[in-house]
Amino acid sequence: MTTDTVSDPAASLIEPPISTAVAISYLRVSTREQASKGGTDEGFSIPAQREAVRRKADQLGAAIVEEFVDAGASAKSADRPELMRMIQYVKANKVAYRIVHKVDRLARNRADDVTIHLALQQAGVLLVSATENIDETPSGMLLHGIMSTIAEFYSRNLATEVTKGMTQKAIGGGTLGKAPIGYFNVRIRDDQGREVRTVELDPERAPLIEWAFKAYASGNWTVSQLHDELASRGLVSLPTPKRPSKPLAVSSVHRLLINPYYKGDVVYRGTRYKGTHTALVAPEVWYQVQSVLTAHKTAAEATQVHDHYLKGTIHCGQCGSRLMSPTPRTATATSTATLCAPVGTQNAPIAHAERS
Repeated sequence: MTTDTVSDPAASLIEPPISTAVAISYLRVSTREQASKGGTDEGFSIPAQREAVRRKADQLGAAIVEEFVDAGASAKSADRPELMRMIQYVKANKVAYRIVHKVDRLARNRADDVTIHLALQQAGVLLVSATENIDETPSGMLLHGIMSTIAEFYSRNLATEVTKGMTQKAIGGGTLGKAPIGYFNVRIRDDQGREVRTVELDPERAPLIEWAFKAYASGNWTVSQLHDELASRGLVSLPTPKRPSKPLAVSSVHRLLINPYYKGDVVYRGTRYKGTHTALVAPEVWYQVQSVLTAHKTAAEATQVHDHYLKGTIHCGQCGSRLMSPTPRTATATSTATLCAPVGTQNAPIAHAERS
């Protein structure tokens, strides 16, 4: 007997065969704050999910060949970039397992959960949860449905509680979310050591915002002119970890001029409340700005009438249509042309008369 034909019955115990099972993983956190917590690109949750998923893959004897991460994407919507890419990936590649940390990483409503699960099931991919006993058996599918329903309840209940808390905060005059330019969101400690989130004036930008309101209230500025002047005075947005400071857009200047926050109010769900923050402009100045904005808008939208001495009295000798007299304007001159638009056709207007 040659050595080639000798097999060691214990060899498979010492060196188990390499698995050919292919797996993919999907990781998700709901908010950008979670994704950047701790000053890192992924925060704490993503690495923790990745480690749990890796251990599960090891238990299955599978190799994770592709990872899909939606950082700061809510599961209330299935329209997530990496989720969509994952579905396309399994359609084009043979994959045995799709491993998630928990089923609520995929979806937090039953409709999306069923849609996503069916799409991946049709591609021959088995759903595996690193922390839940989910499989394709009847009991596993039952547990999957229960966990998905619980996830939907949690999401809806959380939204209700958040709305309740936000409403109460607005009633108390608190700032909801990020304060507008001219203010800082800050965290301080009270006498008992509790964290309090509040806002303070931005010493660099607040004076420029105050000047902008007073200047526009005079009626001598347009929004575009005000924008240019603010840019020349150095007004720029607050930098973020991913976006540097930059001058405001014209639309941003218009939005700040109509924002009642600057006169001391906070608005939530269409209701205005008296804020506890420091107002940058007096109410009478803010209301004067609104009047000027309305006046400028009305003037811009006013219909301009250009009468022509032959208007409504002459008709085209070729088709009988009434002649029109538009007044096109250029940067250097104004010209008048008499045009004919044939009735009942798609033809372009035809010039018939003199141009001055």
